[in-house]
Amino acid sequence: MIEQSDRGITLNKGLGWTVACGLVSAGLWVGVEVATLRGQTVQLTASIDALRIDVAASEARENALTARVRANETGLARQDERLSLILTTLNKIDNRLERMERLPQLR
Repeated sequence: MIEQSDRGITLNKGLGWTVACGLVSAGLWVGVEVATLRGQTVQLTASIDALRIDVAASEARENALTARVRANETGLARQDERLSLILTTLNKIDNRLERMERLPQLR
């Protein structure tokens, strides 16, 4: 029970102990929660750092693959050009052979 007296506000002994125990318990609970949150924050930070490393590694692999694909595309374009030139040459040879077959044979 809380009373007003000449000495100020006074508390009953039981109420005083209840208030004191409640404050100590609340302080301990807040401390445990803060410690738990700090631990989880450290774990999340470690997870985020690991993910950043994985992302950087995957970006490096992606860049390497992109470079390889571009090199292959360039090589294939050159090969297409060479094959086109070979086809053109073969067509010319075929046309010449047809003309030679059409010519009357002089015997």
